[in-house]
Amino acid sequence: MVRRLLVGVMAAGLLLIGAPAFAQPPVTTTTVQKNLVETFVDVIPTCEEGGPLYTITTTTTLVEHETVFEDGRVHATFTQTGTFVAVPLEAGLPSYTGKVTIWGGFNQNNQVVNGTFTFNLHATGSDGSRVSFNASDHFNTRPDGTVNEFFHCH
Repeated sequence: MVRRLLVGVMAAGLLLIGAPAFAQPPVTTTTVQKNLVETFVDVIPTCEEGGPLYTITTTTTLVEHETVFEDGRVHATFTQTGTFVAVPLEAGLPSYTGKVTIWGGFNQNNQVVNGTFTFNLHATGSDGSRVSFNASDHFNTRPDGTVNEFFHCH
């Protein structure tokens, strides 16, 4: 789940690199989606690779803000927060219910692009176990095209 989200964050950041300048003063848009339901198969996120597969269903609210300036600068953020249920594909493993919050912020000017992403999950298993996952990812593309990135998980 985290890798898919990080790939999406990176793709969105890279798309912003090529965003055209508009001939108007800054234009700000806000999009809100309530009760957004998504279902997919993935592992319960941990700071270690792998793990058993679960069918995960999230019910969230997604808020996206974007400001585009005439000179090509872009500032964008999103917050997605809500609940989830994770049902194991393998019999005998616990199911999980919990809360999830994902945030991303992106900035672009004529020379650099940067983005920061956070992912937080807290869940309780049907067996009483608990899962807590917090990850932060940041990247910046320098004027020479090189990319600096770090990822922290705890």
